[in-house]
Amino acid sequence: MKEIAKYGMMEISLPRTSQTQEIIPEATFTLGNQRVRVRGFSENEDRGRVRFMPMAEGEWRYEMTWGEEKTQGAFLCAPAACHGPVRAEGCHFRYDDGARFLPIGTTCYAWIHQEEQVIADTLKTLEAAPFNKLRMCIFPKSMMYNQNDPAFYPFEKNAAGGWDVSKPDPRYWTHLDGCLQALERLGVEADIILFHPYDRWGFSQMAQRDNLAYLDYAVRRLSAYHHVWWALSNEYEFSFKKTLADWDQFGELIAREDPYHHLISAHNWITPYPKRPWLTHVSYQGANPRDAFQIRVEYELPVLVDEIGYEGDIEPFWGSLSGFEFMHRVWTATAFGCYAAHGETFHREDEVLWWSKGGKLYGQAPARLLFLKEILESLPGPMEPSCLGVVQDPNGLFDSANPFILNILKNTNEKGQKKILEEQTLPIGVHPDYKLIYQERAARSLMTLQLPQNGKYRVEIIDIWEMTRKLSAENVHGEIRVGLPGKEGIALLITRLSGDPLN
Repeated sequence: MKEIAKYGMMEISLPRTSQTQEIIPEATFTLGNQRVRVRGFSENEDRGRVRFMPMAEGEWRYEMTWGEEKTQGAFLCAPAACHGPVRAEGCHFRYDDGARFLPIGTTCYAWIHQEEQVIADTLKTLEAAPFNKLRMCIFPKSMMYNQNDPAFYPFEKNAAGGWDVSKPDPRYWTHLDGCLQALERLGVEADIILFHPYDRWGFSQMAQRDNLAYLDYAVRRLSAYHHVWWALSNEYEFSFKKTLADWDQFGELIAREDPYHHLISAHNWITPYPKRPWLTHVSYQGANPRDAFQIRVEYELPVLVDEIGYEGDIEPFWGSLSGFEFMHRVWTATAFGCYAAHGETFHREDEVLWWSKGGKLYGQAPARLLFLKEILESLPGPMEPSCLGVVQDPNGLFDSANPFILNILKNTNEKGQKKILEEQTLPIGVHPDYKLIYQERAARSLMTLQLPQNGKYRVEIIDIWEMTRKLSAENVHGEIRVGLPGKEGIALLITRLSGDPLN
């Protein structure tokens, strides 16, 4: 009996007949009381296919039908070789098997549309990089540094010269399968962007019925990959032909038709996509991590700042951040309980820039993202942002001995809260066993900490640029004064050794 690992892919097929040309193949998979119906696909070839991702171990039985054609069989689902799909849990992420997922994402919009050597370079770079999530487009992209035409397109053309979404080009989709399988081997989540406005081929101008037909096909073909995420858009507001109702239809279709309930987002240009029942997390574009924190509070969902700016030197403001500025934004977002993704845009005469085509990395951020990743992985669990952080309060007005001031603060209106957040606080992430205080661009030489009296705590000083983590004090409690190096980009990590939790 054939064996498929849990979260792997079982594919079955039937030959094409004259009666099956307009019919979608289907299969039902059964294990005990579990019964999963899966819709398949064909692509102008001689067979109809169904793909299935088993989510439980045991002997699965199946029956596939394609018109009048039928086949039956069984396979054994063996123990998993991976953690399975990523799920949202509160404002953070976990794999399906419960393991924690810390997204260290990056963007290579059109990497699958490049020459074979560039694709090979991209995969080789990813193998050595800290990234575990990659944003990528199904449709080719037309923008600066990306004017080449791909070898294949998702669909064939019709007699009028438009795209015939009923005729997927098997060369394109087979190529996409190969790219997804390569990412799977590297342990990289594929955050697939389904629509975007940067287009000269007509994909962004398709009618809504064609959009839905294409989306339905993509879900039937790709959802059995355990590492797929669905990103409805890149900058949804910039797709002027599509309405909010259109975007809602896309999200509802995926939520209804994806039997494995992969993550779904919709990336913004200016304003975050409105909260919807099918929205599993926020894919946000914005340079200010404090705005991301406010979205996290409002949506009560994980916030991925997928575009916080790019380390690079090209002409647009968003693509010319210094390495330090980029990492400063990432650490600020992290301490506020959000997840900021990587991007790189260094000018090259061959126009192979990582953000668009992939290839190779040239910046200073990836090594420092690995440093951050290693720190976060060493901690016992995800942090929650401290809403007030460290308030600059030399007169003690916010001290707990003054309930009148505390009550005013508690009832401050939204504008006042934003002022406090932006002007008087530091980004602080809190867990019962640790506290992370990021100093941002302050160049302090010392800082007073109020630790619990009942317990022992360790204080470390982290230099986010030099990538150092140095012990400052150990077995301390109560009020202590910590010496700092008097430079930007310093964080404090306080760890509980015993006693009362940190808060």
